[in-house]
Amino acid sequence: MRPLVVALGLAFSVVHAADETTLDKVEVHAGSDGAAALDAYRSNQATSGALGSRSVLDTPFSLNVVTDHYIENTQATTINDLFKTDAAVTPIANGYVGESSGISIRGQQLDLLNGFKIDGYAVPNWASDLPLEHYQQVELLKGLSGFMYGFGSPGGIANFVNKRPGNDFAGSVTAGYASDGVGKLGADVGGRFGTDQMFGVRVNAVHEQGDTYVDGGNIKRDSASVYVDARLTPDLLVSADALYQKRHVDGAYYGVVLGDAYGMAPPGSVGIPAPIDGRDRLASPFTYYETEYKIAGTELKWAINDSWDFKAGYRYSQQNRENADSAIVLLDNRGGYGELQYVAYTRYEYQTLQAMATGRFNTGSIGHEVVLGTGWQLLTEKMPVSGWNQAVLGTGNLGNPGDFANPDLAMDKNLGKSSDTTQQSLFASDTITFDEQWSLLVGLRYTDYEQRSFDAASGTQTGSYDRSPTTPTVALIYKPVQNVSLYGSYVEALQQGGSAPKAAANANTVMAPIKSRQYEVGVKTDNAGWSASAALFRLERGLEYVNSGNVYVQDGTEISQGLELSGKTALGRDWTLLGSAMWLAGRNESGDASVDGKRPYGAPKAQANAYVEYAVPGTGGLVLSGGAQYVGERPLEASNAHFAGSYTLFDLGARYATRVGGQDVTLRLNVDNVTNEAYWLTSYGFILTQGAPRTIRASAEFSF
Repeated sequence: MRPLVVALGLAFSVVHAADETTLDKVEVHAGSDGAAALDAYRSNQATSGALGSRSVLDTPFSLNVVTDHYIENTQATTINDLFKTDAAVTPIANGYVGESSGISIRGQQLDLLNGFKIDGYAVPNWASDLPLEHYQQVELLKGLSGFMYGFGSPGGIANFVNKRPGNDFAGSVTAGYASDGVGKLGADVGGRFGTDQMFGVRVNAVHEQGDTYVDGGNIKRDSASVYVDARLTPDLLVSADALYQKRHVDGAYYGVVLGDAYGMAPPGSVGIPAPIDGRDRLASPFTYYETEYKIAGTELKWAINDSWDFKAGYRYSQQNRENADSAIVLLDNRGGYGELQYVAYTRYEYQTLQAMATGRFNTGSIGHEVVLGTGWQLLTEKMPVSGWNQAVLGTGNLGNPGDFANPDLAMDKNLGKSSDTTQQSLFASDTITFDEQWSLLVGLRYTDYEQRSFDAASGTQTGSYDRSPTTPTVALIYKPVQNVSLYGSYVEALQQGGSAPKAAANANTVMAPIKSRQYEVGVKTDNAGWSASAALFRLERGLEYVNSGNVYVQDGTEISQGLELSGKTALGRDWTLLGSAMWLAGRNESGDASVDGKRPYGAPKAQANAYVEYAVPGTGGLVLSGGAQYVGERPLEASNAHFAGSYTLFDLGARYATRVGGQDVTLRLNVDNVTNEAYWLTSYGFILTQGAPRTIRASAEFSF
């Protein structure tokens, strides 16, 4: 199958989109119409992988689209900030004290190597933060994505859409500040030029540096991107884009972990301590974590005629990681810990080719929208030839962190391949429209999946796994009126198996892929002044855990089912409200009594989020905002022996749009976690991270 896929991909890797979407800037200030203010925070179009681009209303799955206006006005810098108004999204890590920020969706963590896309193409995102300043919107597909994207976690897919050039040349320069001493400078400029505006370009650059809110913490981040396109004919558009980022954080730790889970304390002797202030230092100041991105792609879209479109593209992405951070290993119930530093240089590389055609035609009175496509992707992981270096730095207490000597551990940058994973796929779908109210979606994806592991030092193959699954999807859509959609959908998917933790008897063993099924029924409506959605869902996936014999196993089923509600509305001319809630009931079914009947780890039973803006009349441009986020308690591990407590956060903000010297200027101020609540985030079934403390962000944007 490889020659077919590669030949198709190479033959069309010059093709892009004649119907390229550009989201025009919507300026929102006091006195704006309420519906216009709301429109700045919603998008009616999203990409759904093998289904192509379609309206959110006509997509029979749960989607959340976050626009660049929300990113700018809330001064979001991480994926945790990005989805603060979505109750289905739970923050699981903090990239200012730990390695990166992170989220789970409906209690399921995103796949770090398959769950992140840029313009629909896979990129590695292993414990890193993509630079939000470079994207015009981020689309979150919740739940299984097997048909749409192939192998991946049942959590969902986060697709980052590159900023495109607008019709007119425009730009902005932004200067900002964040607690306790982080300065930031960014520039964004682009537009179209040439005969009939044939060419387009968008350039974006960001520099961020300074002392973070963590005692002894520091960050330095540089990123730059460029997007160019050419309308070769009215029906043919070719484009290319590139992104570079280096992000370095000093005073970083991998996580706070329970010592008995690492075999460093007697079983059951360690509990979860009370949350500590997000400003408190835990990691030694000389520890650090650094990631580097090199990403480039090209794509072509061709409107063949009124009925058929074609697109194809290629993307290469490389992520390099310098781990010189540490694990904070709790040794007792009194906050005592040992700090263990890990040092290694690792690399993840992705190559992705995809080609797909979309056609619209009728058979009698029945309409069809057919998608046919093929794809190929290769993921290569490289590890240091000499292995990871590590050292115990010393012991301390959460209330009195230790001051340890720097062991100056050597970092081997001589890399060898440790694994490669190849996916070759064929996919097809048909959206069958019976009349103005009823339609049926059917789709199949065939994937030839091969995973091989190697000894990084010798290059000797040490293992392999091959599988060729066919993953279906089917959905029925009913539209009683044009702006209301009711749907029921069924999806299957496979994800890569997990790896046994270090403390398990079979440490580092890689498990076989896991199969998942998802059932969902929902309703969506989109109106001039408001939109809303509701979804009932049930997810069944294979269960992985450390059993009572301290062996990491695949045994049983994890079931998550729940209700998700969300809405966005304009209240009169001056108020805008975004809100959501989720109730989640989960349980493990297993022959092991230690996990049977217990809740899936990391998943809250309930979560609620809200965000409100008030455009103050008569001020000419003042908008006040506030937000709230409640996250219920979450089990730390599959046995539910420990729980991270619930927490509630409140945010406040203000912005003022004015003109200075004939220049448009927007001043923004945001205060997150205004009550300075201390809380734990939790991930991967055994890791804790401090939540962010009260944080102040301020900026001035100059537009031209």
